[in-house]
Amino acid sequence: MKRSLLLAVTILALASLAMAGTTVCDFETIGSGGTVPDGYCNITWGGVWGYYSGFQPPYNPHSGEFRTYEPVTGAGEYSFTLNSPAVFDGAWFSGYPSATVYFNLYDASNNLLWTSASLDPSDIPTWLASGYSGVVSKVGVYSANQDFYVMDDVTYGTATPEPGTIALLATGALGAIGTLRRRFQR
Repeated sequence: MKRSLLLAVTILALASLAMAGTTVCDFETIGSGGTVPDGYCNITWGGVWGYYSGFQPPYNPHSGEFRTYEPVTGAGEYSFTLNSPAVFDGAWFSGYPSATVYFNLYDASNNLLWTSASLDPSDIPTWLASGYSGVVSKVGVYSANQDFYVMDDVTYGTATPEPGTIALLATGALGAIGTLRRRFQR
């Protein structure tokens, strides 16, 4: 029985790890400056997001040297599409405080699902969490002043099972093990 219980717990732990995976798009393997190509980090960038490296405060990268930006000025939203719907965690921003940013998250039908809190960037890269744990297809980045911020380490991943789901799976696995054990003991 102890072996069966240990096996069930191990299988559940591995299954929960397999269901949760995170991708961090840090732009470090992209090459020299230009436009972020569609498909980079499994994201469709739509030909509007630029990227560059080098020292240029207050546009400091969170990690490495490269970061992305939207070169159009004025207020507005520019988006990117996850090639496979996923949970969007957030990204790091730096820039001028007048470039207040927030996320609008959309489903595959372009329905608005969630709007994040806002962030006033500074020269210190700061994390902006999406605040939404559901699956999305498109991420809109709204700024009051486009071209006055940079974005780095865009993070997304697969849905993480809730503790209640894991408990339900564990209860079912234990029940199945108990049934099998009784059958083999007869």
